[in-house]
Amino acid sequence: MEISNTQSEYRKPSNLAGLGHRWGGQMIDSLVTFFLFFLVGRTAEFVGSSPNVVAFLALGSAAAYYLFSDAMPNGQSLGKKLLGMSVIDERSHLNCSLYQSFMRNITTPFLNILDWIFIFFGSRKRLGDMLASTIVIRSK
Repeated sequence: MEISNTQSEYRKPSNLAGLGHRWGGQMIDSLVTFFLFFLVGRTAEFVGSSPNVVAFLALGSAAAYYLFSDAMPNGQSLGKKLLGMSVIDERSHLNCSLYQSFMRNITTPFLNILDWIFIFFGSRKRLGDMLASTIVIRSK
């Protein structure tokens, strides 16, 4: 009886998104988040909402976009769509789920620079990607 000692190793896909594109996508998504915050806040003020409601709506909509944007169709936030990237599950290669989007993006506000240092290693995965088991690929 033979026993196989073969390990299934992680193999880096050949179409991983480049660092510049990933940084650009992050900047675009940050701008969208701020724009959404101000747009919703100003709209709520315009219709006469109380300051507490304005704050809740503005912060809530911006946070929702930031945390769940990678679960939009094809695993593409607006920034990723504009730059031709997608977030996918690293094993199944299915589009990023709501849970994965939340897990990969919740780390950024707290571990921003430390999170991005990891992207320079071989698998090009930041801490958020490791936590959510996701990778960012070129989709065009």
